[in-house]
Amino acid sequence: MNESAGFRQMEHIAFEDGLELALQSIDEGILWIDPTLRVRGVNPAYRRLLELADDVELIGRPYAELLWYLLERGEFFDSEDHESFIDERLKGLRGREKRRFERVRPNGTVLSITAIPLDAGGFVYTFVDVTRETRTREQLQRNAKAMVVAMANFSEHRDVDTGIHVLRVARLVGQTARKLQLRGQFLDVIDEAFIDHAATASMLHDVGKIATPDRILLKPGPMTAAERTQMRRHTTAGAHMLRQASRSIAAARYLEVGAEVALTHHEWFDGNGYPHGLAGETIPLAGRICALADVFDALCSRRPYKAPWTTKRAVAHIRRQAGSQFDPVVADAFLEVIHDRERVSLVSWDDSMSVGNLHIDEQHRILIDTINQLASAQVGSDQTVIAMIIDELVNYTVFHFDYEEALIEAAGFPDLEAHRRAHRGFVNWVGELRDEFSFHRRRKLGDKILGFLRDWLSQHILGEDRKYSGYIANSN
Repeated sequence: MNESAGFRQMEHIAFEDGLELALQSIDEGILWIDPTLRVRGVNPAYRRLLELADDVELIGRPYAELLWYLLERGEFFDSEDHESFIDERLKGLRGREKRRFERVRPNGTVLSITAIPLDAGGFVYTFVDVTRETRTREQLQRNAKAMVVAMANFSEHRDVDTGIHVLRVARLVGQTARKLQLRGQFLDVIDEAFIDHAATASMLHDVGKIATPDRILLKPGPMTAAERTQMRRHTTAGAHMLRQASRSIAAARYLEVGAEVALTHHEWFDGNGYPHGLAGETIPLAGRICALADVFDALCSRRPYKAPWTTKRAVAHIRRQAGSQFDPVVADAFLEVIHDRERVSLVSWDDSMSVGNLHIDEQHRILIDTINQLASAQVGSDQTVIAMIIDELVNYTVFHFDYEEALIEAAGFPDLEAHRRAHRGFVNWVGELRDEFSFHRRRKLGDKILGFLRDWLSQHILGEDRKYSGYIANSN
């Protein structure tokens, strides 16, 4: 070997040593899979990020065996069928597609994972810990949503007796948009961003009611023509407010959609709505969806001028109005959503649960219905819907417990503090469950969690709440 060739060999060895040192030193985890789908190499960061001890043999091991080991260790949430899970992963490798995705580990660490196919065959996976950035982004999103809910409830609080109307409307809007997408309808409009923005924006549909006087908003009887005209101005007032806000806040697409929804959620598909008499597809899709969700939830809720309707009666009304008040295509998808949510019943209301107070009984029915809808959402494995219902449950339990505690305190119930402690414990537990879905991205509730919710609610209503029934009976 001549001197020049010797130098080149030394340079090559030096490069390989340097590359090995670099791979050992970087914070990104590296997993190298060869063309035969065996593990060819890993670096210390990979072991650290996945908490794999040094004595766990990896090199030369089939990738399928590594996946099985991780599955058995509980690394992947909600993966009950190990063989199907592994087959799906190996199919992706054989397809040689570059992929980038995020995964939350059981310890809460969020990993950004990139799978890169190599020209010579095989794959290199990189793993980056993005927990801090993800938590910051999610907390900002939660804070923004909390501000939207606060703004919406401020405009609604005089009009809605049992609260949390806007959260229920938002979920119905999101579910209906998703159903339309799954059906292959309005695909030129509906994508993930539209579903998210439309659901959030729908919470602001009645924000213009801030400008409506109490004497009109809370009037128990029919309105005069002048009062009706003033009430209808909430659509244009809300749109104006939200357009102004959207110009002040960067990257707030939900406010722009909110202005559309506020303006058009009382337009009718046949052109007989207000404020501008729009018809058909000239009404923005988000407005058409929100119109259905708002009317349905309003019909099923208590208002100063009406008792709540049953789901069956509200569904019949939607069917009658499809094609006139409502877009028939959207109405069909919406009614499928309502049908889907009735699939599972963990708890059934009966008269033995009554505490003798109309409002408390009604709130208990809503809590029971919310938990039953959680069980139905789990059947559909829709993580987003589950998270939204848990949000409703958190907000509604806080509202209900505050209402109940004020009522029994005024009635002189002697065990008030014990009741408050039970309430606080449940609210904290549901809040932690919400974090599981928001931060850990759990996909399913599981029978254990649903069983706890069912048993707690049944025992609390039939046990703890029965203790105060004599104090508040007939105090409606």
